[in-house]
Amino acid sequence: MNKNKYVFWGLVITTLISALDANIMQTASPTIVKQLGGMELFAWIFSVYMLASTVTVPLYGKLSDMYGRKRLLIISVAIFTIGSLLAGLANSMVSLIIYRGIQGLGAGGMLPISMIIVGDLFTIEKRGKIQAVFSGIWTLSSIVGPVLGSFFVETLTWRWIFFINIPIGIATVLCLIPYKEQNQFKKTYIDYKGFVLFGLSITLLLLATNVSEPLWYVACGIVGMVLFLLVERKVEQPFLPVSLFKNRGTLMVNLYMLFLCISFFGTPNYIPLFLQEGSHMNIYQSGLILLSIAIGWTFGSTPAGKWIIRYGYKHLFIIGNLICTLAGLVIFFVIKDVSYFLLFGLLTVQGFAFGLLFAVGTIASQEFVENDIKGMSTSLQIFIRNIGTSIGVTVMGLFINHAATMVIGMKNIYLFALCVSVLSIVVTFFIPTKSPVGNEG
Repeated sequence: MNKNKYVFWGLVITTLISALDANIMQTASPTIVKQLGGMELFAWIFSVYMLASTVTVPLYGKLSDMYGRKRLLIISVAIFTIGSLLAGLANSMVSLIIYRGIQGLGAGGMLPISMIIVGDLFTIEKRGKIQAVFSGIWTLSSIVGPVLGSFFVETLTWRWIFFINIPIGIATVLCLIPYKEQNQFKKTYIDYKGFVLFGLSITLLLLATNVSEPLWYVACGIVGMVLFLLVERKVEQPFLPVSLFKNRGTLMVNLYMLFLCISFFGTPNYIPLFLQEGSHMNIYQSGLILLSIAIGWTFGSTPAGKWIIRYGYKHLFIIGNLICTLAGLVIFFVIKDVSYFLLFGLLTVQGFAFGLLFAVGTIASQEFVENDIKGMSTSLQIFIRNIGTSIGVTVMGLFINHAATMVIGMKNIYLFALCVSVLSIVVTFFIPTKSPVGNEG
C-alpha cells in the first residue's frame, strides 16, 4: 500500500496538470494573440486541444487493456509534457496550434487511464472518496487556473503557463515508477481502420460546434459514423467491443451519462457570466461561486461506493437524478431575483448530485464488464461525457447569444436542461440494480 500511495499522488498530479491546462489558457490567450498575431486563428488554440484530447480517449482505453495502464499513462504524460515544452517555445500562432494539438494527444489518456488505475487498485468503497478528490481538483482549477494565468502573464511571461507543466510531468512519471500492475494484459488486434473512421466522424461532429456553417460538418460526420458501423459489423475484433453494447447495464449507464451531460452538467459554465453581466460582480466573486459545485461534489462522491453496496446502482441513479433536476427546477424559477447565497446553496445541492452520479457512473463502467475490457469501458464513458458536455454547452451558448437579456438566456438554458433531463429520468429505470457480471465482491 505504501507504493500505492506514490501512485495515488502521481494520479493526483496528472489530474492537476490536465485540469489546470484546461482553465489557465482563459486569461493568458489574449496576450498570446497580441504577441504572436493571427487573431483569426484564436479559437483553434482551444478547439485543436479539445478535438485531440476527446477523439483519442477510446484508443487509450483500448491500448491500456492490451499493454497495461502504467505504460500508457507514462506515454500520455510524456506526450503532454513534450507538447507543453514546444508550446512554450512557439513563435507563431500556427506552430502554437500544432503544439496544442500534441498536448491534446497526451491529455486524451491522462484522465481516463488515471480513472482506470483507480478501478484496478482500490475497492468500490474507496473509489468514491478518490473520485471526490479528483473532481475537487477540476472544480478548484476552474477558479485557480484563470488567476494563475494572469499571474504568469503579468509577472513572468505567458510561456510559463506551458513550461510549468515540465517539472510537474517529470514528477508524475517518478511517482508512477514504483507501481507494479497485478492484472494480466492480453495483446489483441486493433481495428485501426475503424478507429480512423470513428475519429474522423467524431472530429467533424465536434467541429460543427465551432464553425459558423455546421451543416456540412454534421452531414459528413453522420455519413462517417454510418460507414464506421458498417465496417465494424464485418470485423472480427471491432474497435468498440460488441459486448459493451450487448451489455444492457453498460448501454443504459452510458446513455444516461450522455443525457446528464447534455442537460444540467453544462449549466454551471454560464453562472459566472450571468453574475458578471446580470449582477455586475467582479471576476473573482463570480468565479468563487463554482466552489459550491466542488463542496457538493465531495459530499456526493465520497460515500458513493458504500451506497452502491447497500442500495445498488439503479436506486442511486434515480435519487441523484431527481435531486439534480429539482435543484435545476428551483433555479429556473428564481434565477431572475436569486441572491448570491441562495444560488450558492442550490449549486451545492446540484454539485452533490453530480458527485454521486459521476462516481456511480464511473464505478458502474468498471464493474458492469469483464476485466479484459475494463479500460475500454471506462474510457468510453469518459468519451461520452465529453461529447455530451460539448453538445450541451454549445446549445446553451446559442440560447445565451440569441436571448434579449441575460436572465432570459439563463431561463432558456435551464428550460432546455429540464426537458433533456426527462429523458435521463426515463433511462434510470432501465439500469440494473446490481452488476451483471458480479464484480461487487
